[in-house]
Amino acid sequence: MEPTRLRTNATHGRGEGHGSNLFLLMRAAQLNTDQKTQVHTIMQTNWQNNKDLFSQLRILRRQLNSSLFSTGTADPTLLSQIGDLESKLAQNRLGVFEQVWALLDSAQQSRVASVYAQLETQRAQRESTWKSIQSPQNQ
Repeated sequence: MEPTRLRTNATHGRGEGHGSNLFLLMRAAQLNTDQKTQVHTIMQTNWQNNKDLFSQLRILRRQLNSSLFSTGTADPTLLSQIGDLESKLAQNRLGVFEQVWALLDSAQQSRVASVYAQLETQRAQRESTWKSIQSPQNQ
């Protein structure tokens, strides 16, 4: 994952958004040139600091998959290590979001909050629609 594509939610960009979404923040805020430079620096620093964590996590996930697909079981210690690394990465993503948020003026923060609220309303509507069209056997 390259630094400019840093994903900041716990579902790794696949929908639910249990964490903050840095890309929403940056787009909705309409950053000025100086802010864009500062955000880039924050993200580059975070990427460099997390490289080792990503590498460790990749190795542990491979070990987990190997175990699952060979024995059908998972070592609880391995699961714990993966959870610890994922937790560290989530904390780091939150820290990046907080640093970027602090760069915004109150008008930008308000704009971001408004866009977020609109997107959440749309998400809830899609979810409701999806649930209403599911067949009764799937409920």
